[in-house]
Amino acid sequence: MYYAKPINGEKGSYYYHVSKVYETFENELKETLKYLTPLLNRCGETPEQYEQKMKIAILMHDFGKLNCNFQEVMRTIIRGEKVNKKYHFRHELLSFYYMLPFADEWKKQKADFGYPLFAVISHHKQIDQRFDSFEREFNKKNWPLLSNEEIEYGCKLLDEYHGIRPQIPLKTESFPLTIKLILENIFSLLSMEERGAFKTISRYDLRLLYAIAKGQLQYCDWMASSEEEIRKYTLTQDELIQRLKKKLEEEGRTYVERPFHKKCAQAQGDVIAIAPTGSGKTEASLLWAAQFDSKKIIFCMPTKVTSNSIYERMKKYYFNPKVCGLSHSGANTYFALQENDALPSFTLLHGKALIPSVMVSTVDQILTSGFNSTLWGLKEYALINSTVIFDEIQSYDTFTLALITQTIKKIKTLGGRVMLMSATFPKFLLKHFQDLLDIEKPIIAEELMDRKSNTWRYIEKNLEDIRDEIEEYLQQGKKVALVVNDIETAKREYDYWHEKNESLRVLCLHSEFTMEDRMKKEALLLEGSKDYQLVIATQVLEVSLDVSFEIMFSECAPIDSLVQRAGRCNRHLEFENSEFIVFDPSEISIKYVYKDSRAILEKTQTILKLKQKKLAEREIIDMIEEVYDGFDIYDENYEEGLQLYQNIADELFIFDLPIDEKLATRRFDIIKVAIIPTIFKEKVEELYAEKEYAKIPLYEVPVTYSKYRRWIAATRVEDEQCPLPFCEVEYSAERGIKYDDSPSII
Repeated sequence: MYYAKPINGEKGSYYYHVSKVYETFENELKETLKYLTPLLNRCGETPEQYEQKMKIAILMHDFGKLNCNFQEVMRTIIRGEKVNKKYHFRHELLSFYYMLPFADEWKKQKADFGYPLFAVISHHKQIDQRFDSFEREFNKKNWPLLSNEEIEYGCKLLDEYHGIRPQIPLKTESFPLTIKLILENIFSLLSMEERGAFKTISRYDLRLLYAIAKGQLQYCDWMASSEEEIRKYTLTQDELIQRLKKKLEEEGRTYVERPFHKKCAQAQGDVIAIAPTGSGKTEASLLWAAQFDSKKIIFCMPTKVTSNSIYERMKKYYFNPKVCGLSHSGANTYFALQENDALPSFTLLHGKALIPSVMVSTVDQILTSGFNSTLWGLKEYALINSTVIFDEIQSYDTFTLALITQTIKKIKTLGGRVMLMSATFPKFLLKHFQDLLDIEKPIIAEELMDRKSNTWRYIEKNLEDIRDEIEEYLQQGKKVALVVNDIETAKREYDYWHEKNESLRVLCLHSEFTMEDRMKKEALLLEGSKDYQLVIATQVLEVSLDVSFEIMFSECAPIDSLVQRAGRCNRHLEFENSEFIVFDPSEISIKYVYKDSRAILEKTQTILKLKQKKLAEREIIDMIEEVYDGFDIYDENYEEGLQLYQNIADELFIFDLPIDEKLATRRFDIIKVAIIPTIFKEKVEELYAEKEYAKIPLYEVPVTYSKYRRWIAATRVEDEQCPLPFCEVEYSAERGIKYDDSPSII
């Protein structure tokens, strides 16, 4: 028996695995081919040509595993013995070699012939322009080429499923060098230019075709290898309403059909939805999504916290947990903490590749597919006939909005549909997406636009001068939040209130805590805990948490940020006399935090001073329009983002590029560095020794690179046994890191 997997018996056999991959491919082809047809037409390829080429790629992707070295490795692992390194050889390189006769036939067609070969050569390893992943193989003089018997065995599957077998390519004198030259001749941009591949086909389209082929092969291979059935979600609008009613009953509330929900449920095609906080936008988006026979639903969220929250809501109330997936940079750690939700590594990888049929992820996970970064082929493939919901669309800068714009175009190319949701949709943003999606009118929750949640006030004082008023509200037993624009100010305010009254229960929340401490704080807030009287927070409160305060003091920020903060004040209309009180921005805010938005900050101040009253949602939207009147979304950052995907297609084309997702998709002027305070060293060393690597990020603290260089780098503690970023810094769960001298910037 020839093996494909180190499993004794039929399920480890080459025949079993390749047959399973082919069976999966046939099912996938039925679901996806009609949505791929427009892209194939633009690439000069017919659906029939694509199907035939990809069938050969599927049947031959593991052809190289039949070599004697690979078979010895499989038998050794099955026996439980140590593998001799001399037997290691990348099987996909041999698979590519034995597919070359088919490529000679494909060259006679006018369409591109490289994408099925690329799918095979890249379905395991990252491929750069120098093919460094195969350096070991190219340095070997003798390759484990297949014997006639091994070739005949592999060809039986081709005979069975396809009726065509390849002519065996000839070996040359300098075999490894020749294969490398063939790879370069097929895939290098220069070679493709010379053979006229781009004369009638854009590089952007051809790159997407290569990505889809690669992703489809990887998907089918993963499904066959995992032995797990990827279930499709099932949810009708009627079923959703019944589940929503049950959810509300459990919360002690009654279901009332809102006109906004009804309009979303009836909307055909793409949608822009505008509704204030607490209006049930998530459920409205599900009602819209439930009407389509889409391959998957993808929620794109601005933060990890909101992603976790929506994921929990989906699997608890609306879908079978087995169809739900979560993807963001901290997902492994999130699942490692769930005793009943601890997932095997393969399942976690499925989430990262957007494979489950109901996906919740941070927006970065989709946007980075355009950078040819980790799992990019699988992510591009996931967009075929997908229903994608972008929440809090107003929270992104113009650079990221450009990337979202390009991604939406790709979703539409692949037969998908899009909903964009926000409580605040400035006209410049609304017009941009209306033009992009050809939407005549947005769906607006008109029934809620006259709702008045809070009295807005503006105090022309700095933070130190409003402390007496904060204390008055605390003495009245009010639930108070204080939101400032930078971390160090939040820490200093925590110190002030804690030292002033040690019996006062104060909770400090910002991004410079360990993941474990931040999750505990967020859990307290989400539970509505009465263990605190005053919450001091930074911008993390804006779009992260479903919490509600009676009184909120906020340092002045751009109007859209203030509206998001105000959405956490009397969020559920449980308070009669709630207030949202804005005070003057600090010098740090003006010079550093909002240095690129000073004009917007100044206009916000001016307009707020004229709007001091109990504001309706409609009036809040009008304020946003006043502030952003004349704002140009198409600035240099937008243009930079717009060109980025095209530049990747032009310069990198189909080759992989390792890249930091957060840095790539959002214009963070401040790069973050993860450190581990030495008070956690013993605990982290235990986790490292036990190989519980997913839990180590619980003890990491993200700090800006400028802070790291100035205050922390010199405290680095080197440990050869546990090579992690331990630093000798003072840290507490209450306030975070304490620096030797107070930083003057964020």
